[in-house]
Amino acid sequence: MKKNKLSQAIYKSLMLGTIPFLLTQHEGAFAQQGDDVEEQATITVTGSRIRTTDLEGPKPITVITREDIELSGFQTAADILRTTTFNSFGSFNERSGSGGGQAATINMRGLGSSRTAVLVNGRRLPGSPLFGTSAANLNSLPIAAIERVDILQGGASSIYGADAIAGVINIILRDDYEGAELQIGAARPTRAGGDEENGSFIVGGTSDRGNYVFAAEFFRRDIVFDRDRDYSKVQILEPGGPFGDQVSISAGGNTGFTLDFSEAFAIGDCRTTEEGGLYAGIFTQPQGSPGTGCGFGYADVSALNGDINRFNTFLNANYELNDDHRVYFQNTVARIQSFGRYAPAVGFIRVDADAPLNDRGEDFFLFHRFVGHGPRQENFVENDIDNVIGLNGVLFDSRVNYDLYFRAFTTNIQNTGNTYIDRAAMLAAILDGSYDFINPASPENAGAVAATAHTTTRDLRTRYNEAAINFDGYGWDIFAGAIGWAAGAEWSSDFYQDNYDALREAGGVIGSSGNSGEGSRERISVFGEVSVPLLDTVDMQLAARYDDYSDFGSEVSPSVSFRWQPLDNLLVRASYSEGFKAPNLTSLFSARAESFNNVQDQLQCSAQGISPEDCPVFQVRNLSGGNPNLKAEQSDGFDVGVVWEPIDNLTLKVDYFETNLVDAITTISLATLLNLEQQGLDLPPGTSIIRGAANGNIPGRIVQINTGNANVASLDLKGMDVSIGYRFDTDSMGSFSASLQYSRLFDYIFSPLPEPLGVPTEQLNTAWTPDDRATLNGNWTYGNHTIAFNSFWVDGFNNLAGNSNPGIASFVNHNLSYIYRAPWDADITVGVRNLLDRDPSIDPNANWQGNPFEPTLYDIFGRTPFVNYKQRF
Repeated sequence: MKKNKLSQAIYKSLMLGTIPFLLTQHEGAFAQQGDDVEEQATITVTGSRIRTTDLEGPKPITVITREDIELSGFQTAADILRTTTFNSFGSFNERSGSGGGQAATINMRGLGSSRTAVLVNGRRLPGSPLFGTSAANLNSLPIAAIERVDILQGGASSIYGADAIAGVINIILRDDYEGAELQIGAARPTRAGGDEENGSFIVGGTSDRGNYVFAAEFFRRDIVFDRDRDYSKVQILEPGGPFGDQVSISAGGNTGFTLDFSEAFAIGDCRTTEEGGLYAGIFTQPQGSPGTGCGFGYADVSALNGDINRFNTFLNANYELNDDHRVYFQNTVARIQSFGRYAPAVGFIRVDADAPLNDRGEDFFLFHRFVGHGPRQENFVENDIDNVIGLNGVLFDSRVNYDLYFRAFTTNIQNTGNTYIDRAAMLAAILDGSYDFINPASPENAGAVAATAHTTTRDLRTRYNEAAINFDGYGWDIFAGAIGWAAGAEWSSDFYQDNYDALREAGGVIGSSGNSGEGSRERISVFGEVSVPLLDTVDMQLAARYDDYSDFGSEVSPSVSFRWQPLDNLLVRASYSEGFKAPNLTSLFSARAESFNNVQDQLQCSAQGISPEDCPVFQVRNLSGGNPNLKAEQSDGFDVGVVWEPIDNLTLKVDYFETNLVDAITTISLATLLNLEQQGLDLPPGTSIIRGAANGNIPGRIVQINTGNANVASLDLKGMDVSIGYRFDTDSMGSFSASLQYSRLFDYIFSPLPEPLGVPTEQLNTAWTPDDRATLNGNWTYGNHTIAFNSFWVDGFNNLAGNSNPGIASFVNHNLSYIYRAPWDADITVGVRNLLDRDPSIDPNANWQGNPFEPTLYDIFGRTPFVNYKQRF
């Protein structure tokens, strides 16, 4: 798909012919460009490097303005972007106890956060080391410094390179502010937890030769505990009934199992916390085994959302060297501290028959909650620094614009986790009787608790350097006007490191695990695009980009777009593009971990005449982790749409889109590798099944299996975006504006493996994948007063494909805000988020342990009044 004739034709024409020709034309050729291009101010629109006077280009773009941000009442870029209809299935958000800390990402169209490119001023925001992918942490951005957010609703690898498969988020920071303003604010949910405080200061100035903007901002949000929400707190639905019918209760309290799991039995005193005990009572069928178990209400302790404290600064400074050239410097700093809480660690431990506290006379498995050690607590401290220094201006008597810059971005994160368990020390303590697993919180157990506790550490860092030069301008007149062009080159180096403490990496910690990883790469890119006015009403845009990576190879990404405006109030647009996603450094280079898992060797059994039902199960050594043989994921996308303004100030937009993703990287299981081998198919590169010597026609015994990530999955996506916007002004009643954004997915067909092994299945309306989302916004401004109303709707859906259960109800959230522009040059904003205090939509057939709701899709804070005060000086 990737190296087809279209790719090669566009790439060769741009890189080998058109762009060099435009760059070397003599002065007379530039003089022929149209007067309208020279006289009108041009702008750079996200999705193209060619400056233009057209606000609507060949690709659909949604713009969130500074005013929209202030009226929303949100204080993070992540919260703002999560309300858009392009956030189809939700995005990773701040949550307690997660390895991602209190980071937040954006996941357009449900294609994955690492397939959405996030830019700041047109430059890529590097991925967070917390994820080990190209997914950027939106919580590192200062919202006070944001001028607007452009959302490109389609692939753009031909312009921005890797990861721009689902779309592009371009966050434009303020650069022309003059004056000073101080802002403070707070939000207080009517439910427990989630209190917010925020503040910012911004100052800007100009001189004859330059200008600057500086902003500083802080944001704090409190933790939210599971026990403070009705849908996540502990609920004993049937006292003494089976596990699974209860909410937020685990069999991992103090439960024993025979070695073959044929019998389960509660251990010790299982009184509830209300009765003065440590547990949640006795229930039946723990882990599906006959018998009883001692439950633990983990939601009494755990948190739903973590605590976050963020401080950001931003500086943008420009200085004119002369009329044609300007030097600039941009600096962004973020310090993010966060805290999350899990319930105490829980684990399976084998208790030998001769252990002092074993009164059964036989070995058994203990499923034990280490309540004496206390809740697990995760602390993160993140420091980000982004520096950009550059030179831009004009050449050839202002006929060519240029931008040359160098960038250095670093992230350092320290993570510590408290009250985890040293597995070897605990086994020894149980064997010698020093640890009392019957009464773990007794004072006599304090010494053993201290001796077996372990503090985990994790150090993460990234270092991203980039240098680039870009040119753009207009060439000679051809067909119906002047040809616009842009060309440039980039170099970057990317280093990633994630170091877990040695005990955890070795699998010696109960309650946590993880593999260290380290990798680096360099990239060289060249790109170009041309905009050709074929007719007075038709423009064609060609673009191509060549990326050469030091670790996996090179990619060519072409695109072609058309813009037809048959009437002043009607625009038709269409585009086709090819894209790619580079393998994540963790997918390539993470350390390989050893484990022993059960398998069936059907290939050997078949050769021996043993039926599949009688084929023995045995454990095999396997290594999983990074796969240096991965290649890039490939995509192609198509979209077509219309923009119509039937009357003044009423705009209608309809855009249909398709995205096809192949060679998608996914983890491949042991069973899949064995199935491929049995059918005589090639195993994915980087995976293998190692066997001993064959005995005639009988394959040798499996010695080891090497597995991990592989380029085997595919995804087909189809959908539509509809946008309606209207604004009207009156002489006596002020100004009114309203907009409706609606997104509909028609298909989301996923296959984990190439056919015939992988069966494409429709994922929409299953497992928290709604097919419809909409937002409605309305503003009324009268004099010094503005009222804004916003509604965000997520459609309902079935949680299981083909299931006739009632499904999950739709969700709607209303926000209301009011701004008074005081005569002393201040703005006072009051409002309410989640006006009707809506709970998340709940799966009626699942308990909390079975994931009854999806926190990435819904608001968990409930009704949240807020107030902000901004004073300008």
